[in-house]
Amino acid sequence: MSVNPSADNPRDTESDSHAGHQATLHPGPSIVVSGSQDPDYKVENVQINIKASDARAINPGGDPTLGIPDRRMVSFHISTGATVQQCPFWIGIASQGEIQPPSLLNHIAMEDLFSEAAVRGISDSDSVMLTDTLTQPPRYIFLMPRPGHDFRETSSWIASLVSTVRAWSPTIAGFYLAPEVLVAQEAHDILSKVLRELISTMPNITAFHLLVGRHSFNGVLNMALRLKSDLEGDDLNVFVYH
Repeated sequence: MSVNPSADNPRDTESDSHAGHQATLHPGPSIVVSGSQDPDYKVENVQINIKASDARAINPGGDPTLGIPDRRMVSFHISTGATVQQCPFWIGIASQGEIQPPSLLNHIAMEDLFSEAAVRGISDSDSVMLTDTLTQPPRYIFLMPRPGHDFRETSSWIASLVSTVRAWSPTIAGFYLAPEVLVAQEAHDILSKVLRELISTMPNITAFHLLVGRHSFNGVLNMALRLKSDLEGDDLNVFVYH
């Protein structure tokens, strides 16, 4: 399958309509999504319109009057739910099945969408990008097949995911690796590697939403806290919200 995950010039795409949703399928590499944000907090100064043509890096900077250094800030948001306004770009895993991918857009709740993609599966054997233009801002959902079991296959899967995210250039990204497809520890390990790679190569992403779904809340939280401890340094502040 020819892959060109560009938001402005998608290639080999097809349109479908389900329950009033205009869905565009963009074949592409793999990715995993889930994220959400508690209404009691918010991410400041974050552009949420996802367009490769106008997405731009954000560097909040510090406040010298308070002795806060000017350095990059990244946040992890751990939640049991999310809206498209909080995170319009999602990455998840789909198993092989019979569901036509655009019909997944009938689900408003991201956990329901990802659970159906994981349990019932989609008809495409390759990864797909769904675009829901009825939401404001538009909702983008990238579904990948399950990663392979050995180190080489997993590394290739992560590289493909990162390449696709880089092409679409979002400033916020959400992830959910469904436990129906990946056991919890494997899902946390792979997600941690994906987040490390995205943080190191995509400074324009300022927030990551990690959907708990059917995972253990403490398991997702502990993964984010370990990653914060490993990554935080002189030029990077990492915040974990839950």
